[in-house]
Amino acid sequence: MTKKAMAHTDGPTIVFDKNAKSDTKIQEIVREFLADVPTLETKHNMPVVVFQDGVNNSYYIKCNALAQEAAELFDLDARIEVTSPESFRSNRNLLLNSNTYAKMRQDAGKGREFNDIIVEYNKTYNPSKPLKVWGGQHRSHAIAEAKNENNRHHGFRVFFNLNKEQRTEVALTSNTNIAVSNDTFDRMIEETVFGDKLRKWCQSVGFLGPQVDFPDVGSTAERITVKKARSFIVNFYLGKEKGKNLKDDELDKNVYDPYLTETGTSVDAEYKKVMDSRDINTDKGLLEAGRKFLALHKAQHEAVSNKKSKIKKLKSYRNKAFVESVLCGWSYVAGLLQTHNVRLQNHYKIPKTTSKIPDPLNAGEMSKFKHDKDDPTYRGLGTRSLLKDRQRIAQLFLLRSQEPNTMIDEKLMRRAVSRVIGLMLLKDS
Repeated sequence: MTKKAMAHTDGPTIVFDKNAKSDTKIQEIVREFLADVPTLETKHNMPVVVFQDGVNNSYYIKCNALAQEAAELFDLDARIEVTSPESFRSNRNLLLNSNTYAKMRQDAGKGREFNDIIVEYNKTYNPSKPLKVWGGQHRSHAIAEAKNENNRHHGFRVFFNLNKEQRTEVALTSNTNIAVSNDTFDRMIEETVFGDKLRKWCQSVGFLGPQVDFPDVGSTAERITVKKARSFIVNFYLGKEKGKNLKDDELDKNVYDPYLTETGTSVDAEYKKVMDSRDINTDKGLLEAGRKFLALHKAQHEAVSNKKSKIKKLKSYRNKAFVESVLCGWSYVAGLLQTHNVRLQNHYKIPKTTSKIPDPLNAGEMSKFKHDKDDPTYRGLGTRSLLKDRQRIAQLFLLRSQEPNTMIDEKLMRRAVSRVIGLMLLKDS
């Protein structure tokens, strides 16, 4: 089953599993761990088996440690990039008030032994807390809280000498049982592949505060997610590429296809293409577009949040600019008009409001809008993220850019949607 043991005069014998390549450096780190962290295996001089993951080649052991001793070494603020204090941390939102955690905490106090808690032995940062917890954060917290009530042994899988890619995968696979949100998943992949470039861009624009990271769950945070930031950037460049080849009188003769980036185990191909070929943090045109869009979002948010306003105080209304179809359509048009300056400045102006249309994006009218050609189930303009909705929103903003003070009213919505439908019919005929 195992390879030849790597003997040592002090501590347990270290054995490499038959599927694990023997490595003297890993052996040394494992022995350091066993000297630092009291384990059941060390106490009874039991052989310790080193395993190696078949996918990412990371090394780990399985061991047991007492609650009181392990709890003092837990670091629930683990980093993907160990050298950066601003690096992504996976463990920000412990749900300590949930009934599930309450039961877990109660069980730990009664003597339940938890197993397969995933940690990384790493003393590069916060060396007094070398057990960086990647999977089982709630169980670890429960163990720490109950350590003086019931000092039982708990089971750990301890990883060693991980690189950033291995660390990301360990973090992701360790959390599949608690359904990692797509927003968290995107954030982890983003930092692994591109570091903090996107976050710095969002902080420069103002989408994120100076010390603020992307949210774990975008639907509850009311700030931009990785997916939306990526989509904004991709659409700006897609539009810019398209617009540079069009004359002024050709702009309104096309249906445009704003792009929504994908979430997955690899980086979206269009986004990767952008990031591999450009420095988004030095592109003045992109930075300006981001700041103009933020101004629109703030104006919309303020108009809806204003206590004197008669607009329904709906979250979907105040964050209308961040709806995926709206964000993608606006950004695409901002890119499209980069070489058409008069219309670009019209686009960048906050839409005019009146007593009848008190919010710049006219969110209430958008939500009610339905074209004669739409299905009965159509939910309104700028409410979904489908390509059809992104196309319509792009056309809406493009029409608005024809004049400097155009309001987004029902008439403009109907013109935009009718134009998309008409152009599509011409294209198919």
